Amino acid sequence: MKYSAVNSTTKAPCQAPPPGQPTPEGVKWMYLPRIRCHDCPGKLYTPGPETTVGNFEIHLKNRQHRERVDARAAATS
Repeated sequence: MKYSAVNSTTKAPCQAPPPGQPTPEGVKWMYLPRIRCHDCPGKLYTPGPETTVGNFEIHLKNRQHRERVDARAAATS
């Protein structure tokens, strides 16, 4: 989970105000879930309106990801 600034109207993640500045009107803070790829360390995706989930789907089709999944599957067999 990541604590992020979200537009109150659209519920989409938005730019956070600079540290020490008050939160602008129309922006609220909430925890957003993140998708972690267990085969590719360091890969985190914050689901959002269409784009980020699409990016994760592209990641799943990525050649390096497929090689890591195939290596894990071969090691367990």
